[in-house]
Amino acid sequence: MPLFSRKPKPVAPPSSDLPSGEEVDRGVAATLLQGKDAIRGSLFLTNRRLLFEAKEGDARWLSVPFADIKSAGLYRWPGASMGRPSSRQQCLTIETAQGEQVWWDFADQEEQAWLPLVQERAAAAAAAPPAE
Repeated sequence: MPLFSRKPKPVAPPSSDLPSGEEVDRGVAATLLQGKDAIRGSLFLTNRRLLFEAKEGDARWLSVPFADIKSAGLYRWPGASMGRPSSRQQCLTIETAQGEQVWWDFADQEEQAWLPLVQERAAAAAAAPPAE
């Protein structure tokens, strides 16, 4: 156990209002991995979708509804170097119905706690009748 461990600060809620009936269940400081870019921000698990808000930049939001998630898992970031160990040995990864992959990196224990929640909500959304 580290001598000077700190508890992470709680993540602030999304900066914009959510639609009526949508609530944030969890939030975590995360890094969105895209190509060679690592975009820092906050990842939110709502009752309808995964929502990422970047700390800075023009494109600040990424939203993935649970109905669009084909699969979710914990995988090693393919862009990780073969040299020194990094936190990217395990990342929360989703594949959308369109075949796109989205990678988030945050604390390993948090990723393990998020995975079953994402899988359950994606399965429930896939089993639900389509909204009209």
